[in-house]
Amino acid sequence: MKLITKLVIALDIFVIFCFLFVYGPIEYAKNFWITTAMETGTHKYLAYIFYSEDTISEVMSKNSLETIKEETDISTITIGKHEKKTVYESVYEQQILEHDEEDLYKLIEFKYGDFDCYLIAIYDPTRIEAVVASTTGGGKILSDISKEHDAILAINGGGYSWANGKPTGLIVNNSELVYASGYGTFLTGAFNEDGILFVGNMSASEVKEKKIKEALSFGPALIVNGRAAAIQGTGGSGMNPRTVVAQRQDGIALFLVVNGYGQKLSWKGRGGVYYSDLITILERYGAYNAVNMDGGSSTTLVINHELINSPCEPQKEGQDFIRTAWILK
Repeated sequence: MKLITKLVIALDIFVIFCFLFVYGPIEYAKNFWITTAMETGTHKYLAYIFYSEDTISEVMSKNSLETIKEETDISTITIGKHEKKTVYESVYEQQILEHDEEDLYKLIEFKYGDFDCYLIAIYDPTRIEAVVASTTGGGKILSDISKEHDAILAINGGGYSWANGKPTGLIVNNSELVYASGYGTFLTGAFNEDGILFVGNMSASEVKEKKIKEALSFGPALIVNGRAAAIQGTGGSGMNPRTVVAQRQDGIALFLVVNGYGQKLSWKGRGGVYYSDLITILERYGAYNAVNMDGGSSTTLVINHELINSPCEPQKEGQDFIRTAWILK
């Protein structure tokens, strides 16, 4: 009986804590819960369990990200001319530009708040490829995709539908349209034949016209032509592990991966950063165009076929089964 009593007391305390967290005076808790739940593909119901539709609409209206309506002006990007300096404008610029001439990439590790971040500067963006694990509703973990394509490094790519498991948007590899999930336009990150990253809405019919070599779709666009998306509150997105593809004006491509709590359970959720945090990090390192890729449980970084970050799925080493990836060959 003593054990049962203790369990009941513990359950009561937990219920009271949850009630205070959700309905208490701290606005952060309400915003955190709603924006995090509403960003997920299948768990939006977690917001509706505790809050009315009016409350959810009110919170989401105060936490929004402005859609950037312009697309990348490719004439503003110069490929292959990385200025050598002895004096740098910032430590971030020094981290990017200070490297040996033969280096294909440089891994820069740092913390943002409580979470580990991995920024990869890629000095020849023409060697970046968009590859497919599956277009039929299955998927593979990134370390297996990396081995299959003999990649130097890899990050996860575009999103997929929770309804049927198939990729969403466009997939272009080696200048060939591999897949399109519809006939409309999709917010896409796409490298053209010169290695310039295009960020904007694109249809399948525009792939040849824009001379796209590699492309994957997701979003939102975080920075276009040096202009960052305007954000209110959290940007309408909760804290999550994140993956971003970006490029500086000097042509250096950037892969950004931000950890959450990994496979550790936390009452704070999966952890990670907001969209506003991503923009802060990217602007520090000179990103001129940047697009968010699939995040959350998909966020993964592999170098030389070895897992580098701490993803949060209950699969092998926390890796989720993804449909597409960006790789460096």
